[in-house]
This record gives sequence, structure tokens and C-alpha cells, in this order.
Amino acid sequence: MKRAALFLALFALAAAPAFAQSSEFGFLLGGSKRLNDLPGAKGNPGVNDFKFSNSVKEAFYAVQLDPGTMFKIKVGQITAPLAVKDSSGSRVDAGKGNIDHVDALVDYQFPEPWGSTGLFGGIGMYRQSVTGYQDETNFGLSGGVNGDFPLSRRYGVIVEAAYHWLHMDARPRYLTLSGGLRISF
Repeated sequence: MKRAALFLALFALAAAPAFAQSSEFGFLLGGSKRLNDLPGAKGNPGVNDFKFSNSVKEAFYAVQLDPGTMFKIKVGQITAPLAVKDSSGSRVDAGKGNIDHVDALVDYQFPEPWGSTGLFGGIGMYRQSVTGYQDETNFGLSGGVNGDFPLSRRYGVIVEAAYHWLHMDARPRYLTLSGGLRISF
């Protein structure tokens, strides 16, 4: 956990000059799915089906670097079936657990008649916790698309689809779909 806090502090310090520009924060709620390539797990409905019971909760703070470019610090938790390596080195389904993450993202936004769309990508720290197995922490990559539908100059509804690739022993990958509220100031 100390490494994740240090990672977050480093990115916040690097983005300090941008805090004087416009910024926004928000939260997202949605569902998640582990993209499965475990041998023999194709018929397991708990792994292959997208369900909102496999949840994602995220909050972010973003600052504008250039017009149409935002730097985001995003924290969140993905609840989904987890994959781990057992003592023999084989990938196994470990049941449902949590993945906590802190990401540093660059979001490129494109104006549209109804708001904006965006492409984002970045690096983060991920911690996988599942009962019966040792917690694992390592870096990961995330990227995706989003849309912002403004309600007013200050508030907007956002939707997002993100892909998370974790550099854990079992190399799990997750897809998240979420929506939420954005507040600009």
C-alpha cells in the first residue's frame, strides 16, 4: 500500500503546475468482466457473463493540460472473478475478489455537437485481494473511450468503457463499463 501511495504522490507532484488551470472531479459506477482465457473455463457462467454484480466503483480528479487534453488521477475498485497462479504454476479461477487501483491517465477529448468524446490511456498500480490466496500488487495499463454529456457548464453525465491489463502472475484482463457524474470548476 505504501508503494501505491508513493506512486500517487509522485504523479500529483508532477501535475502540480497544471492545478492552476481548469479542473474537474467525478465518480463512476458500473459493471466489470474478466476477459477469460483459462483452460476449461469456457462453460463457467460466473466468469464469461457480464454482470453488474461484478461491480466497479471509481472516483477521479482531472486537470486540463492543453485544450482538449486532461491529466486524470483515478482511484477505484473492481469486484470480479479473479485469476491467480497456484503452487504448481497453473492459472486457476480463484473466485470473486477485489482489485484496488490508482491510475495516472491522459484523456484526449474531441468536441461533439452534444458534448464530447474521449480516448484515454495510462499506467497504474493494482492490488488484487482474494480470500485464500496471497494479495498481489503490481503495475498495470488501462485505456478506453468515454463520453461527456453536459447538463450545464459545471455538471455533466459521463459514460466510460475501459480495458485493464494487470501485470500480475496470472496476467488477468478486465473490461469495465460505467457511468457517473462530472463536476467542473
